[in-house]
Amino acid sequence: MAMIEKDQGQLCQEIHYQKTEKGILITGCYGVDAQVVLPDEIEGIRVNGIGDYAFAESERDRTGGSMVTEIRLPSQVTEIGRYAFYRCRNLKKLVLTDSLLEIGGGAFTGCNLSEVELYFQRGEQSCLKSILDEMRFAIRVKLFYPKEGTASLLFPEHYEEAVENTPARILFTQHHGAGGYYRQCFYDRKLDYKKYDELFFHTVVQEKPRIVAELALNRLRYPFRLTSNARKGYETYVREHLEAAADYLIGQEDVEGLRFLGAGGYWTEAALNYGISAAAERKETEILSILMDEKHKKFKRGRKKFEL
Repeated sequence: MAMIEKDQGQLCQEIHYQKTEKGILITGCYGVDAQVVLPDEIEGIRVNGIGDYAFAESERDRTGGSMVTEIRLPSQVTEIGRYAFYRCRNLKKLVLTDSLLEIGGGAFTGCNLSEVELYFQRGEQSCLKSILDEMRFAIRVKLFYPKEGTASLLFPEHYEEAVENTPARILFTQHHGAGGYYRQCFYDRKLDYKKYDELFFHTVVQEKPRIVAELALNRLRYPFRLTSNARKGYETYVREHLEAAADYLIGQEDVEGLRFLGAGGYWTEAALNYGISAAAERKETEILSILMDEKHKKFKRGRKKFEL
């Protein structure tokens, strides 16, 4: 799968940069929309780097800081400088390729990055672990492999807390959330899918059912390198927690996800009734129609009317 194409009309119009021996180093972007699309070339020269503090919030009027919500990096970028996106509080989504293997220290400090799209062009190494290590919040990642397909993964939130045992005068660290385990599923900058799936029991124990259902559904819907044993574990959880799965999908307005449950024979009458009530309460007319059709098809009873 090729890297996402960039429309010339989307490209950032005012870019500050330097020419180096390696190529173009972007040092700042000014006066553009919240969605920043950076060009692959400038003056016919490949863009290969983002400089220190390039998008960091400052006193000057630049796109960065609190303005930017999404950044699409040049496809051949190989380096991101220190604190490049420092305090970009509303930066939610990053799109990049596997050309980038290293990021500078503190690159995403102060960000609320929650989505990453990663396009592989040459192998399986990437800087994904470095990005995840900087973010304690939950991050949803889509990985596109040119020949094998697509993976959709959730890396849950995690954080550490210093706790003091006063009588013993001991300070120890307490870990919260399953995300810390999932951030260790890498070797030589490559993601180990088998190890990722083996950690599912940590999510079941430490996370809310809605989060667990999301992670399981992602693996089932995009079964990239999913073993039969891991599939059974995810399927069992979804079947036993259909209400949590419905909550997640309805909350995301994920019509295709709801259809996935129907096509896979997951729905029970009780779960459909729960989903129908939830959709009616939230006035989600399309979802309500889909769930009522599914109930009618599977359980062949008359429809109940809902006033929206």
